[in-house]
Amino acid sequence: MKRLAIAVIHGLGSEEEFYSVELKHRITEEYLKGAEGRLEDDLLFHEIYWGDLVKEELESFRAKANYKGDLAYQNLRQIMTDTQALSLLYTPGTETYEAINNRIKDGLRKFASHRRVDTESTPLVILAHSYGGVMMTHYIRMMKESNSELNNFETMKTLAGYITFGNPLGVYAINGANSELGLSCDIVGEALPEDMAKRAKWYNFYDKDDIVAYPLKGLSDDFNAHVDGDFEINVGSAATSWNPACHTGYWEDVDFYKPVAEFIGELRAPHAFWQ
Repeated sequence: MKRLAIAVIHGLGSEEEFYSVELKHRITEEYLKGAEGRLEDDLLFHEIYWGDLVKEELESFRAKANYKGDLAYQNLRQIMTDTQALSLLYTPGTETYEAINNRIKDGLRKFASHRRVDTESTPLVILAHSYGGVMMTHYIRMMKESNSELNNFETMKTLAGYITFGNPLGVYAINGANSELGLSCDIVGEALPEDMAKRAKWYNFYDKDDIVAYPLKGLSDDFNAHVDGDFEINVGSAATSWNPACHTGYWEDVDFYKPVAEFIGELRAPHAFWQ
């Protein structure tokens, strides 16, 4: 079985580089515990970072908006204002939109250059948190609809899994909005072998206390067809698991990384009855 490539993209609340290091360790540890014969070397991780492209602008806005220093609920307010600001900044035609898409493209190109990645056949799994799920869903659809001469790996033709968590994509699917960012996509890569294609899944995880995140399957016929499962989980610490601050709690919560590791194990498991 080929190695599995896992790309991770952040969203709100993860504006620093190397945000995914601990998640990588947690997923790998759970994966290794899942069955005998598994190796850490089975999994290749790569982090896609775009936070620096908007960090200063968002911080500047928050400082200006709170010039009197009297605004309450700062943590919750930051989540909400950043969500609203990103919805304006990441809009087709804006400089930020182009810059972030180019960063995603460059990140996948760098991942494709890894000596253990076969650009024509290595299966790819994408983990996308929060607004990263809006960006990646849009990017996957663009790649699949394009006539790009890039390799299979970079054009999502080997995409075998898509995990969204804390995902606000549902807001963009409002019918009257007619937004390009609110459309679903078929995540199954055309270049996957038949047995892998049958195992390719889009799983969406959300905490009911996370006011940014939404289930997806009920939004439209396309979402219902493309999303294989919406899973309500409880994430965060004792101080955050019961309130909106849980939005940043997915990264270190076993309720999230354990099922992700199980899915990864399922992707790599032999399935002789499908052959």
